[in-house]
Amino acid sequence: MSDSTPLAVCFGEGLVALVAAAAGPLEDCRTFHRSLAGAEWNTAIALASAGIRTSVVSRVGDDGFGRFLTAELRAHGVDDSAVEIDDEAPTGLYVKELTTRADGAVDGTMHYYRAGSAAAAMSPETLASPTAAALLAEAALVHTSGITPALSPSTLAAQEALYAERRPDRLLSFDLNWRPALWRGREAEGRRIVSDFASRADIVFCTRSDAEAVFGTSDAQELRALFPGPRHLLVTDSGGAVAFDGSESAASDALDAPVVETIGAGDAFAAGYLAGVLTGLSLTGSLARGHRIATRALASTRDHVD
Repeated sequence: MSDSTPLAVCFGEGLVALVAAAAGPLEDCRTFHRSLAGAEWNTAIALASAGIRTSVVSRVGDDGFGRFLTAELRAHGVDDSAVEIDDEAPTGLYVKELTTRADGAVDGTMHYYRAGSAAAAMSPETLASPTAAALLAEAALVHTSGITPALSPSTLAAQEALYAERRPDRLLSFDLNWRPALWRGREAEGRRIVSDFASRADIVFCTRSDAEAVFGTSDAQELRALFPGPRHLLVTDSGGAVAFDGSESAASDALDAPVVETIGAGDAFAAGYLAGVLTGLSLTGSLARGHRIATRALASTRDHVD
């Protein structure tokens, strides 16, 4: 990949996913398949698959799971040089329990084991490391989500530091990714925090269900009125997307494709749209690219595209 292509930096937690080999209650599952997960890391892999130079800024434990995650990034063409190694805290993980629906598709339920993870210790100092600072200085786009500020006070401070250092030549992308379990007991604070990040981003992604839970509406026009600042606003559901680029808007249907499981499809869609923006595609062209890459995440129980 040429160094002349735009650089995207994804900031957030990588997780190891242990995915049940067969549908059924966890207590009945004997075999699990290991894979990479984490919203921003999924997006990074999909961006790289779309031909965008991509780096991840994060932290993992000095353990086998951490080494697996960074090796997976490299295998998918993502730069892991700004992923710090923590010699005390472990790499976070989750277990995915599978349930088969009547239509044959599979629903995944995540059980997280991430408290006290190495990524929860991300801080403004993580961004200030020589490697991370150099990447962020070069980046044409930085992608974040509503998950990172929920992990700890230091991760919130780090994401705030990213947003405080605005540059006219660097886009800030924010995927709402509302995770109520991470905000349990402080939901009002969480809604305020993620709303603030959304209002200050250049590109905002949200599903209709997350928007309803956080903003009280899933109507695309109402959401645009609530968030007039971001140039790009994407409102998505399983049937398609409504997108705004300044005063322009467009609606598009999801592609007809086999669905094995939906987790990770939103990250892949975001990556496709961002790749379109970075390479100068039109609004409809960026939407089409998002939908095409999303179909690749729908085709397996992994969270990321191949």
